[in-house]
Amino acid sequence: MTEKERLKIQNAALNIDGIRYQQWKLVEECGELLNAIAKVKTKAANVEEIITELADVSIIIEQLAYFYGLDDFKKERERKLIRLKERLQEKLKP
Repeated sequence: MTEKERLKIQNAALNIDGIRYQQWKLVEECGELLNAIAKVKTKAANVEEIITELADVSIIIEQLAYFYGLDDFKKERERKLIRLKERLQEKLKP
């Protein structure tokens, strides 16, 4: 699927369900992801379940990023990745 097709779907979801619904949907999906990951502690983790919940969360995050400003989101994500890289380099210094 192309980025243009993804954005069309994201826009449709926002137009049909509204931003408030999608915000609460993100809360719900994050909870499901947390529950799936928490099972790792008890060794009852299901990798497929974690992947499914990661996909759900990422779809809603993309919708919200589209609504609030996709370009700004991408810039901020890049800035944070650069900052993470710098922190990792500091940890690797002797």
